[in-house]
Amino acid sequence: MRAFLLTTAFVALLAACSPPAQQSDRPSTPPGPTTVACNDVTPDAAHQVAVGEEVITAAAAADLRGGTIAPGTYDLFTASRVGAATGWNGTRAVALDVSETQNGGVTFNWAGADPGGQTDRWTATFTEAPQPRLSYTCGRVGEIGADFAAQANALQLRLQDGAGGQLALQFQRRS
Repeated sequence: MRAFLLTTAFVALLAACSPPAQQSDRPSTPPGPTTVACNDVTPDAAHQVAVGEEVITAAAAADLRGGTIAPGTYDLFTASRVGAATGWNGTRAVALDVSETQNGGVTFNWAGADPGGQTDRWTATFTEAPQPRLSYTCGRVGEIGADFAAQANALQLRLQDGAGGQLALQFQRRS
């Protein structure tokens, strides 16, 4: 019995002195992609819009005369290609929130969602002089040409899209 107790005590002492099993600080799966939330605009998922297959000629889309863009949230109602624009595949619900900054600038917050709920967001500063342009500040990079026409409750934008085209987008203001 004495030999058994000594053996058990020796095994316990040996186990207490052994280093612990190595633990990995790495997660078992790699982290997913990081999503930047540029804004909290919510598109109307029930109103999906496809980019029209009918290509508009540049002359028909050229008469966008500017105007005063009223702050508020606008929903996309039609989208058409001008020239060789790529647009998007399938349908998207798109909302555009327009706000004024304290120094008189205009900010566009875009959110577009496909039928599955995958949302694309970007924020841009809109300037009219010397020519209308969007300068992306979140979600995308760079600047693009942006012709526009604004009425009381409607906004038309023609944005550069791809190397050889534009998207003609027509929005209506939410009530």
